[in-house]
Amino acid sequence: MTLVGTGFAQTGSGTASTPAPATMGASGAASTSQQEASQVLASNLIGMPVRNGTDDKAEDIGKITDLVLNQDQKTVNVLIGVGGFLGIGAKNVGVPLDKVAFNTQAKTAVVHMSKGELEKAPAYVTLADKQAKQEQAEQQSQLKQQQTQPPSSPLGSPAPAAGGNASQ
Repeated sequence: MTLVGTGFAQTGSGTASTPAPATMGASGAASTSQQEASQVLASNLIGMPVRNGTDDKAEDIGKITDLVLNQDQKTVNVLIGVGGFLGIGAKNVGVPLDKVAFNTQAKTAVVHMSKGELEKAPAYVTLADKQAKQEQAEQQSQLKQQQTQPPSSPLGSPAPAAGGNASQ
């Protein structure tokens, strides 16, 4: 990850020269009391415009919609919303964190891909998306099953006689 802000640039995860003061809570868990100059808040990244360069010819290609953390709680992907019109019909595309540069001073992110490349990339599928798709498929299967079963007669009423005429 590359961070570019007021008067500094940092690549990689690096270590801070001055760690934030830590305090111990009643449970013994450490907490920190301030943000370091080398740190960026996720809330400042989400919604940040993404461009495909830094010069005047660079085009806007989307906005950051989310960050993906791995089991080690390290950010591994940046989700960029691309395509659509005014956010409608846009899809999220996952880009590895090390392929994104953040300019916190200009409040933009830069990836070296064209808008067309990102629009052609497959949509990022979250676990929630997978679960929703599975639930939808199960509901459709149950509905099909209900539609193929013959209707049952109401309880207590005899089924009509086949081919008979009751008025004889």
